[in-house]
Amino acid sequence: MSASVQSVPVSQSSSKPTAMVIFIRGKVEGLRRFDGKRYTRIITPAPDAYSRPQVVEIRSVQKLADIGDETEVTCRLGGYTRKAYRATDKDTGETTSIIPVDLTLDALE
Repeated sequence: MSASVQSVPVSQSSSKPTAMVIFIRGKVEGLRRFDGKRYTRIITPAPDAYSRPQVVEIRSVQKLADIGDETEVTCRLGGYTRKAYRATDKDTGETTSIIPVDLTLDALE
């Protein structure tokens, strides 16, 4: 079985990605509202038969889709740091400060 790959010419201006903008495609698994915003949980297709699909949550003002619908959303990637905590390495006994980072996805509406 062989697959053919076609090269598509890309203009110089469109070859640069837009900063922090990503495209999500998947099936809506859950919806919730909090503090005037809507949160849509989307499960994405697995890359192959032996890996797990990814699950993301997108924040928006408007409803993106209903549960069970397949959808495509363009989002802005963001993030913030949470409270630092200390962790000790079991092998060396060294204590380090860990600063967790949470990523956010906001729908471009």
